[in-house]
Amino acid sequence: MKQRLPFTFTFVAFALCLLLGPLRPYLVETAALTPFYTTESFAAETISKPCGLLFYLASFLQSCFARPWLGASLFVAVLVAIAYVQRWAFRMSNAWFGLCWLMPFALLLNYTQLGYLVYTLKFPAVAFTPALGFLFTFSFVGLWFRWDKWWWKVAFALVVPAIGFWLFGVYGILAALFTGFCELGIGHWGLMTAHKGYGNFVQPGIGRFGRRLPFTDERDRHMLWGIVVFSLGSAVPVLLRKVLPYPIDVWAGLVQFTDAERQMRLPWILALMLPTFFAIFRMEGKRLWQTVVSAIVFVAAAFATYTYSFRDANFLGILHMKHAAEAGQWEQVLTLARTNEEEPTRAQVCLARLALFKTGRMGNELFAYPDGAASYNAPQQNQWLRLMIGPLLYYHYGKTGFAYRWAMEDLVEYGERPAYLRYLLKVARLNGEQALARRYEAALDRTLFYKSSEYSEYSEFSEFSENSENSENSEYSENSEYSENSDYSDNSDPSLRPLLSYTDQLDGDNGLVEFYLLQSFALSQGGSRPMVELALMNSLITKNLTDFWPRFMALLPGWNGKIPTHYQEAALMVAQLQGGMDTSSLPIDPAIRQRFEQLVQASAQNGDNASNAYALRPAFGDTYWYYYFFVQGMKTT
Repeated sequence: MKQRLPFTFTFVAFALCLLLGPLRPYLVETAALTPFYTTESFAAETISKPCGLLFYLASFLQSCFARPWLGASLFVAVLVAIAYVQRWAFRMSNAWFGLCWLMPFALLLNYTQLGYLVYTLKFPAVAFTPALGFLFTFSFVGLWFRWDKWWWKVAFALVVPAIGFWLFGVYGILAALFTGFCELGIGHWGLMTAHKGYGNFVQPGIGRFGRRLPFTDERDRHMLWGIVVFSLGSAVPVLLRKVLPYPIDVWAGLVQFTDAERQMRLPWILALMLPTFFAIFRMEGKRLWQTVVSAIVFVAAAFATYTYSFRDANFLGILHMKHAAEAGQWEQVLTLARTNEEEPTRAQVCLARLALFKTGRMGNELFAYPDGAASYNAPQQNQWLRLMIGPLLYYHYGKTGFAYRWAMEDLVEYGERPAYLRYLLKVARLNGEQALARRYEAALDRTLFYKSSEYSEYSEFSEFSENSENSENSEYSENSEYSENSDYSDNSDPSLRPLLSYTDQLDGDNGLVEFYLLQSFALSQGGSRPMVELALMNSLITKNLTDFWPRFMALLPGWNGKIPTHYQEAALMVAQLQGGMDTSSLPIDPAIRQRFEQLVQASAQNGDNASNAYALRPAFGDTYWYYYFFVQGMKTT
């Protein structure tokens, strides 16, 4: 026991530090992507399919990731149980106990390596399903050898592959296969200790002519049991396919990766090879060198798990910013954007711009924040922004049709995940569709941790007035078009109502969320004051300045002599480039005028554009002028 405790405590500390440290937002996001509902219909529908009971239990436990400490503790507890049950099932000595942790490390890595793929895997409870499945498998392997009654072994050989497959999917088959390997290992190589119970079934004896009867030798009986159990385990899926009137998935319970994700299969290959190895070779002994080798393998497994776990800074940064945005913590979103040390992805840029818009600081600070187009560390680059934050962006920019569309399409494609139901509920509330909203409220109220009361629009955006630097002139000031007699429901977010005054038209985004938002606002005409300001800012971002002056002049009275910095910069630049506008009468800060003159002089001295881009970045990198002249090849997704 003393030899086992150091391995146990080390694994628990390592796993909890990994899950609750850098991967904490990943756990929260996983929970939001895990459908689990406390209804009889959900339980009946889930359990009625092969592997249904396993999926139901695993989904229940994985939904606990919504409370990271609870979910991580449950996950680690299951992994620890696997190590101990594995030792018990295969009768491994304490000296080799470190090898029992290879399976828990492989299953931990199977979950932590996924990263972006957690959004596209149509697999229930990717963390807990394999863990609970192998726990079931090893438990039955151990029971086979711990109970030597012949009738138990007959029942096991007949019932476990069939019933086990229906309840636990492929893991019921694996229980039979691993048991067969154990028996074959005993019978052919004599590597595992025999059990006395076999004499109860076939008594050893000698024939009349002094010849040994078939299968009366103890090793022969092990061979017989191995062949029987292995054959039944292999035949059950084939028989069920023939008997049942509908098709079944014989691989139910196994994560199936595409060819582009084939490197993800390594933990699964290891998880399937190890029990086979333990089933054939008895790991016994008390020698010091065995303990040393076991400890070295344990440390190597921990190092490999940490190294290959997906800890991509941009992926975790997107999750941190997304969760802060969903909580209405816009200042936290901006802090994360400023402190990011990597080149940001377009998702991070979009979230930072949204936070600036929400806090009323877009016109003063937008071009001071990092811009970039870092690739997502995953295949299929064009879909991750939409999958991760598409409904969030559309909802907060007032594009409720697209928010609802993508939440619904993803729900149909990937299952009734709470992450999608939240935005379906938000849009229904915002549109005043009370009957529809009540349906989504009822669905969320049947989850464990995503109650509809947590998504009150007012509470989510209550920090706006405190965070806005120009609250009296912000995008969300009272608008005559949206009075208290509005048709919208009382619990919808009032800051979004001015964004809903667009002209109804049939259009599409082709999944290019950022590009559509930029172009739709940049090309828009009229609308409420927030929409005009969004049109002005997006025209600056897209460098389409055709309608700059009409929009600028429409917004000018509302600024009360305090024009946001980037709009002052753009006014000076456009007046010089296009002419026909005297900016001397505009309330532009003299310091900004002087800075613009310095830019013109410095750019004339340095010569070519590439030299200017490098030389002028320290002094002018936070201005719209630098963005317009020197930031080329803008990318959107």
